[in-house]
Amino acid sequence: MRLEELPKIYRPETLSLMDRALEQAWRELKRRGTVVDANAARERLTTTIVALASVGETDSAKLKRFALKASDNVLRQ
Repeated sequence: MRLEELPKIYRPETLSLMDRALEQAWRELKRRGTVVDANAARERLTTTIVALASVGETDSAKLKRFALKASDNVLRQ
């Protein structure tokens, strides 16, 4: 899922911070070198960020941190 494919329920500034969090989290995952399945990893990041934003989280640093944590849990399984 790409953020621009989301329904128009998010304001432009919310989409922008979600996109920023996603790109920062993705760069961090790639830097770590732990990504085996890039599509699955990016999907997990996106899903986590969208879920958190949908309940009102608007801090891009928190979105990034929680998305990375969720991805870490998946990569270890």
